[in-house]
Amino acid sequence: MASADASGCPFHATAKAPSESEFDDWLQTDLRCSAGKREFQLGRYTVAHIRNGYQFSEALKAFRQDVEDYRKTGFLAIVPSSERFDDSVAELRTLGQIMVDAGLADSAGALINSQTVAIPFDVTCPVTGIPTVYEFFPVAFCPHARSVVDPLYDPALSAPFLAINTTSDAFAFGMLVRDLSLRHFHCAPHEVRDRHELERLLQKCATVWQKMSANTIQSYNKISEIPERAVHLSADQQTWTAPHNDPVFAEMVKEPHDHEMPAVYANRLCARWIAALFDGQTLKAARDGQSGGIPAFDFRK
Repeated sequence: MASADASGCPFHATAKAPSESEFDDWLQTDLRCSAGKREFQLGRYTVAHIRNGYQFSEALKAFRQDVEDYRKTGFLAIVPSSERFDDSVAELRTLGQIMVDAGLADSAGALINSQTVAIPFDVTCPVTGIPTVYEFFPVAFCPHARSVVDPLYDPALSAPFLAINTTSDAFAFGMLVRDLSLRHFHCAPHEVRDRHELERLLQKCATVWQKMSANTIQSYNKISEIPERAVHLSADQQTWTAPHNDPVFAEMVKEPHDHEMPAVYANRLCARWIAALFDGQTLKAARDGQSGGIPAFDFRK
């Protein structure tokens, strides 16, 4: 997608819908999330243009069915608008109101002030084959987040159009495991009877997921023009730091938060999957991958 001047906003601060060629260009040049790129390439991302909460709800309902059928893993709701926004706050309020109208939040004000929306999906786990709940989290993206003069400058949460991105890192990781199991063993993970072989596969998948996450963070780190608003990977690659808490919908204050890397949470998920399959333990997918961060300054005391 045509890039904007660093101090300005794409589309002259008007959150219109991108054309097909502009959207494809954004996917190729500006989308820096390695996992997201992979899911787009596999055709597992739902993209819908929505203008209100009702349309978001209807698109989410279709997405939920596709998740249950293992056809989709992510949902990008693009919000076309002819309105010219002065800053990120105005953009975020517009997105927040859509979530309120969709019945997923009580207040747009609370939503853009660090509230988390967790949408439970009852699915059959792609790894264990056991019915469980994976929570999906909507996060707001807006053009002004790429403007260095905006108080909420945060290029990792920017897009050249208004959008709400809904994902579950835990479910997406589970789908990666399922993909590699089908490729290597020609069966779903829960059909692999050899515990050692499945553990080896899971370890390989966790390593791949870690590398993808590290690549994403390093890529976003390079584009930030304000060091305090950049994302960082810790020296031991166990945590990553962002100027926001992930996965809250949006924030009015930018503060550094430390979050777990897959080296921590993916390995924990793998242990839970193995315990559910071979040790008879109850599976709880929880919010692994998107459990929220710890304020960095508190974390380092």
